Amino acid sequence: MDTSFLLVVFDGLRPDMVRPDNTPNLLRFAAIGSRFTHARSVFPSETRVCSSSVATGCLPRRHGLVANQMAHPLDPSRRLDTGLVEQLRALELATGAPVLEVPTLGDLLAAAGRDCAVLSSGTTGQTFLLSPHADTLGHLTLSAHGPHACSAAGRRLLAELPPPPQPSAARADWIAEVFRTRFLPAPPAATILWLCEPDSTGHYGGLGSAAQIAALRVADAAFGRILDDWQSGPQRDRLQVAVASDHGHAGITGHRNVGAALAEMPAFAGCTLLGGSSGGIFVPDGAASRITALAEWLTRQHWCGAIFAADGADLPPGVLPRSTLLADHRRAAHVLYMLRTTAGPSAAGLPGTTLFDGALKVGGGTHGGLSPAEMHIVFYLAGSRIAPGRVSDMPAGLIDIAPTALALLGIAGDGMDGRVLAEAFTGGADPAEAPSPETWEAVGPGYAQRLARTRLGRHTYIDEGYRHSTP
Repeated sequence: MDTSFLLVVFDGLRPDMVRPDNTPNLLRFAAIGSRFTHARSVFPSETRVCSSSVATGCLPRRHGLVANQMAHPLDPSRRLDTGLVEQLRALELATGAPVLEVPTLGDLLAAAGRDCAVLSSGTTGQTFLLSPHADTLGHLTLSAHGPHACSAAGRRLLAELPPPPQPSAARADWIAEVFRTRFLPAPPAATILWLCEPDSTGHYGGLGSAAQIAALRVADAAFGRILDDWQSGPQRDRLQVAVASDHGHAGITGHRNVGAALAEMPAFAGCTLLGGSSGGIFVPDGAASRITALAEWLTRQHWCGAIFAADGADLPPGVLPRSTLLADHRRAAHVLYMLRTTAGPSAAGLPGTTLFDGALKVGGGTHGGLSPAEMHIVFYLAGSRIAPGRVSDMPAGLIDIAPTALALLGIAGDGMDGRVLAEAFTGGADPAEAPSPETWEAVGPGYAQRLARTRLGRHTYIDEGYRHSTP
């Protein structure tokens, strides 16, 4: 019997929110498989960046989707919103090139004569990035946001289904039920089932709020029905299952209008600002002197956290090179910065807070930065080929999902940044290499920062980054 693979993503789920009262079904799943306690997102810890790394097994410096909002590659004075499928399709049409610069899981499966399906209640752009060539390959993409974000096969299926509901938790439940009833009885070689909760309600209903917990419980219950059918049905031995979150959330404690603060800076004239809790400044001419001036100015702002600037610029004291984030790419902003974070409790008592530049309210959740609250993720594997009851502290992350899926399917996944998590396979052992912590530090007048990474052989995982003041 051929092996098949299912990835279920709980968007924005923090590991410390996986508790018996919130997620009994996730815990039931974790107990029968292998858990990774040192699992990490990518930087920036934003959903479309994470989706691209899941789809390709590569870091942003390779796949090229370097932020949720980017300076438009053809006109850097404009912003490209990667959450809108229309903008991504228009970009591909205008450039004549794919938005992701490396093959995806769907591409590699098609080349091997296997199929791949994506079912998502996330944004239309996020859904597209999981399988951007679905129509060309004849694969199915089904979006809970309607036919404009589906492939041809997805539109045909959508016409047979009851309309997707509007509330985000209900959309997550709807897409999970479509998988359970329409796909689980005879699954494709690989399926990505992306649930928009608890992320959506965390943003707008409050991190750790009653509304977010209720939405998480809806998503967990929907997964529980899939788990019940999988364990009792004919796919029990064939289907191997991974469950992950793409990033965590930090609690918003205040706001900072970075654009207004930058407006009087001569070096900022003509630049494109990309805001949020993790922001960037794209310098259209790439002038090293302007990059240096902007980065140095940021080190003097009390509301600013970690700061990185393009390699090759004259980095001011305290600023780290952009390449340390593994996100250096020609599309990336020349100066990258986080707003100030703390390890203190959010309004709901969860550790990890941040300032925010945008419309989300105080008490809401956000992500994109380098704090543990944002970078640490949930990651479990289970199935007939997965060791039960194993707890691994080996570094792992989003980039490992695609190569691990391909290995389980018997398909080569050469050239990816991620690794095969063979230690979770039945009879598997920990990698021969020992994990090696790496620390990058930079100190300037009144400003210092630290970036922590972990290396395992040729694979590198970002753990956290933060600012601390100096006398």
